[in-house]
Amino acid sequence: MKQVELVNGDLRFPALMAGEGEPVILLHGFPDTYENWAVQINAIAKAGYTAIAPALRGYAPGCQPGNGDYSLYAAVDDLMVFAAQLGGRVHLVGHDWGAVVGYLACAQAPDTFCSFSALAIPPVRRIPQALLKVPEQILLSGYMQFFQLPLAPEAWLTKGDLSGVETLWRRWSPNWEPEMYLDNAKHTLSEPGVIPAALAWYRSLFKVWKKEHRKARAWLGRDLATPTQILIGENDGCMSPKLLNETLIESDFKGGVELQTIAGAGHFLHLEKPDEVNAHLLRMLKATECDCTL
Repeated sequence: MKQVELVNGDLRFPALMAGEGEPVILLHGFPDTYENWAVQINAIAKAGYTAIAPALRGYAPGCQPGNGDYSLYAAVDDLMVFAAQLGGRVHLVGHDWGAVVGYLACAQAPDTFCSFSALAIPPVRRIPQALLKVPEQILLSGYMQFFQLPLAPEAWLTKGDLSGVETLWRRWSPNWEPEMYLDNAKHTLSEPGVIPAALAWYRSLFKVWKKEHRKARAWLGRDLATPTQILIGENDGCMSPKLLNETLIESDFKGGVELQTIAGAGHFLHLEKPDEVNAHLLRMLKATECDCTL
């Protein structure tokens, strides 16, 4: 495994990379780091693929845009540029925000993605309506409203040794000791500008008047032609598994969709149950093929 860099304009995204073969992009979420994909990168590389996990926009000083654009539209653009740099067609794995970006990207550019594995996030297309039938998710998502406040979220997350970040990890993946994974996340989130950038992702969601917001929202209405699998931890303390009853509509997935529930895992299921999650990821990769290699 080696440290590399992906580029979009003047933004430089650090990444981990290993292997040779069809490219597989892995996108992390919040409050996390690209470095925590290491186990998946090694497994995917060993299976004969090129695995590359970049930092999300803002999660390193070099990829913090001067214009402050942390819209999902911009994040999809980053991903599309990465895919082009890797040959044009790629497999995609996304966790948390990475999965949200993945749903939108596959809807917007289905020919780019050979397969999509979404971790911890149910289909985002129908989440707004699902909240009416799964009110517990409104409580679980209360942190998103808190993040809209000025200054207070930054202070809460960074207090002490990033105790707010640790609180979220333990709340979202209960009865699990994150150890080095949490340390890795804290290291990334303590870099200059990363906490404000991470919060800007959430704040951008509510800027509905922005043209970037309108464009990304339009993509939500499209069916997904990319073969998709959704992996959910049964004990997820961030996204209620009950959402799947309202959001997983097979007719929305023209390329097919499978659901995998990971017993005993929470929101960070790929770190809690790496062998089981890796087996699902590799099965999906082997079932789909890209027409390009690096």
